[in-house]
Amino acid sequence: MKKIALMTAGGDCAGLNSVIKAVVMAAIKKGIVVVGVLDGYIGFVEKRYIVLDRNNVNDIETTGGTILGSSNKECPFHYPNEEDPTKFEDKVPSGIRALKKLGVEGMIIIGGDGTLDSARVIHEAGMPVVGIPKTIDNDMVASNPTIGFETALENAVDAIRKLKTTAYSHRRIIVVEMMGRTSGYLTLYGGVAAGADIILLPEVDYDLDVVCDKVKEIMQSGKRYVIIAASEAAKERGKSASVSRILKDSFEQTRYGGIADKLSKQIEEKTGYESRPMVLGHIQRGGEPCVSDIILGARLGDYALNLIADDRSGYIVGAHEGGLKKMEFPKVRTARLLDLETNDVYRVAKDMGICFGN
Repeated sequence: MKKIALMTAGGDCAGLNSVIKAVVMAAIKKGIVVVGVLDGYIGFVEKRYIVLDRNNVNDIETTGGTILGSSNKECPFHYPNEEDPTKFEDKVPSGIRALKKLGVEGMIIIGGDGTLDSARVIHEAGMPVVGIPKTIDNDMVASNPTIGFETALENAVDAIRKLKTTAYSHRRIIVVEMMGRTSGYLTLYGGVAAGADIILLPEVDYDLDVVCDKVKEIMQSGKRYVIIAASEAAKERGKSASVSRILKDSFEQTRYGGIADKLSKQIEEKTGYESRPMVLGHIQRGGEPCVSDIILGARLGDYALNLIADDRSGYIVGAHEGGLKKMEFPKVRTARLLDLETNDVYRVAKDMGICFGN
């Protein structure tokens, strides 16, 4: 191949720029030109490109986010019609034609489940694609860990540690709402590492009375505060998860959120202890990547480039047990949830007496 396209799409995370740099530098060595697609699938549809060279990627591996920009709403085969946004159309064929007109022979697409599902469609429509998984949720079967997870974990732990000092000073309960959608990796690992007293996961429906009883037990033991790490999609037994909003112009419309505010009010009402909600939100996504995300991004970027350069496409590359492997694009998107029967971090947390609300 003489020319490829590179794109980041979906929610941003730390480590993406390390992927970009690795792809560009390895491509230059092979005599391959890299065309960057700007702002995810918006740029794919609207034909926004930039040629990437050494000057574009110098020192970007230590910077968070993505220099190419991203978007987590647009789906190229279900794209809003310009004249009537309530109608959708397939923009994949026109996007491929535009890239091929530039001489692009293959693509590397970096993103989460939704992004890589669209990447599969693009591959099946005639443009060779290799996908690279990234998500702070760590919920993709293609890689463990995913790019962005380790940095998000460190960001969350740092934030919770800061919250503990103000919670101690005021004898407060603080409910910390964490990202992760329907997978509890970020909440479990972050909660344990930060010393949370109660951890609420999407995989375990909690009993409000159990949570409140644990709060009272801890406060009556002499400890001055309680930290509750709650996944944004955690839900009370017999009830639905809290939804912050529905984005009608997004292919994935449901946005979870609101559990911290709701649970904080319930705890204060039932226990009498002052409680405060804290939504970490995009703090978890932001900032400089940790070393492990820089290294993982570079490894996966180089692996993907070598595959596409050798005319091997239709794969997602990922990390598995310290090594790298590829898998074919799955036809069905399946989130990798916590297996509480086998996860040793969950077992350790239970042995330590951390409450999971059940």
